[in-house]
Amino acid sequence: MKTSYKVSLGGVIASLCLVMMFLTAVFPILSMTLPLFAGALVAVVAIEISRSWAFVTYAVIVVLAFFVTPDKDAWLFFTFLFGYYPILKSYFEGFKVKLIAVLCKLAVFDAAVAAIFYILMNILGTLDLFEEFGFYNEWLIPALFVFGNLVFVMYDYVLSVLVECYKKWFRPTFLRKMK
Repeated sequence: MKTSYKVSLGGVIASLCLVMMFLTAVFPILSMTLPLFAGALVAVVAIEISRSWAFVTYAVIVVLAFFVTPDKDAWLFFTFLFGYYPILKSYFEGFKVKLIAVLCKLAVFDAAVAAIFYILMNILGTLDLFEEFGFYNEWLIPALFVFGNLVFVMYDYVLSVLVECYKKWFRPTFLRKMK
């Protein structure tokens, strides 16, 4: 595969991801959804080229998105979870024991969410957010992790369906003459 194809595909995917990350300022209600879709686009690079090239594309997006994304929460979720997870997902799904794959996926999710909350509360100064909930504070964080894990399992399933649709429908229909 030619280097020019790799660079151009990575550049197109990176620019689409940057547009989505910028749009988090235009549509604040989509501040979680747009980074999720941007991460799904990174999976295209992993499928078409390689995981290592996808990680390079992810790193470029993270650096550039820091400057163009007004919503730093969205940038954090892309950087610490949605940007690299589609690449790791393909690695985890190669495990022979599916339970280990699921546990690894959940461990990555929980570690990422813990890092995001730590940064939000201690570095970006949103520590008062959880103090406003008063006596719910001791149950709020575990409940968020349980609910988050359930939502993450659904996200993982939907991402699998999107990757299969890309491989079986979009790629043969629109990209068959590209290579």
